[in-house]
Amino acid sequence: MQVSITGRHVELTDPLKAYVNDKLGHLKHSFDHVVDVHVVLGVEKHRQRCEVNMAANGVNIHAKEETDDMYAAIDGVIDKINRQLKRYRAKLQRHQGSRSQRQGDDIKVSHKVLDLAHEHEEFEEDYQHTTVEHETIDAALMSVDEAVMSMELSEKENVLFFTNADTDKLNALYRRSNGTLSWIEPE
Repeated sequence: MQVSITGRHVELTDPLKAYVNDKLGHLKHSFDHVVDVHVVLGVEKHRQRCEVNMAANGVNIHAKEETDDMYAAIDGVIDKINRQLKRYRAKLQRHQGSRSQRQGDDIKVSHKVLDLAHEHEEFEEDYQHTTVEHETIDAALMSVDEAVMSMELSEKENVLFFTNADTDKLNALYRRSNGTLSWIEPE
C-alpha cells in the first residue's frame, strides 16, 4: 500500500503522519487489496478537515470528515472508509459465485467533450462541432448491485456505464443533483 499525505494550510508533523499511517495500517489488515491511498489534511478557519482517496481492487473509495480537532477528523474519515470497505467486501462475497457463471465481453463507450462556442451566426448543413476531449471507457460487466456499490464508494463519479450482467446490454447509472442514483437501461 502506497500512502501519500498532503497538507493544506497545516504543518505535517511527524506525530501527525505517524497517526495517519497507523490508522491506515488498520485498514490494511481488514482489506488487503488496497493499492494506493492519498490523504489530504487541511485547516479552513477553525475547521480541521481530512479527505481520503483510496484505490482498492479496481474501485475508488472517497471519504471526508470535518471537525474541530484534526485527530478526530482522521478517526472519523477512517471509520467511514472502514464501513465502505466492509460493505464492499460483503457484496463481493455475495456476488462471488455468480461472477464465475457470467458470459459476455466488456463494451467500449466513447466519451467526447464538444466545443459549443458559436463562431458563426448560421451553421452549414454538414457542420460538426469541434471535439475538445475524447476518451474511451470500458463498460465493465457487472450487476446493477455492483454498479450501485461502485457509485456509492466513489463520491466523485457522477456517471457509470456498465454492461448489465443479466441482460448483456449497455446500462448507465448517474448521480442526480439531490444525491440519489438513476439507472438507465434499454428496453
